[in-house]
Amino acid sequence: MSKIELNKADFEIFWETRVRYYELDPQGIMHNANYLAYYDQAVVEYYRALDFDYEKELEQTNKDWHTVQVIVQYNKPLYFDDEIEVGLKIKEVGNTSMTWTMGLFIKKTGELANACEVVHVYTDVKTGKPTTITEDLKKKLGII
Repeated sequence: MSKIELNKADFEIFWETRVRYYELDPQGIMHNANYLAYYDQAVVEYYRALDFDYEKELEQTNKDWHTVQVIVQYNKPLYFDDEIEVGLKIKEVGNTSMTWTMGLFIKKTGELANACEVVHVYTDVKTGKPTTITEDLKKKLGII
């Protein structure tokens, strides 16, 4: 597997937060599973930055995103109260899928602590089957 190389300059949209005490493991570092919760929240913040109403879109179209693949790369541990910035962007869009690239940076130093790629498939809620990502949706998400 190849290493995910990212810099803060690769991103325009960021979500800022800090490591909370309950997210630590017995070693005193952020537990590996908690990174995915940060990435999920970053996607929500991305939608907010674009003024995209995810819930309204779901209600109107009866289509939703399903996570089908996640690759997480751990570069540097995070500790209680570390201030972090999660940068994210849409890396590529296929007919029914979209790949996100995300980087979790230590705010104080700008170091990349963690990197991630997530593949979401656009799915019809009733059938559970992949469905085409429309041109209208691409516009709403800033893809075109």
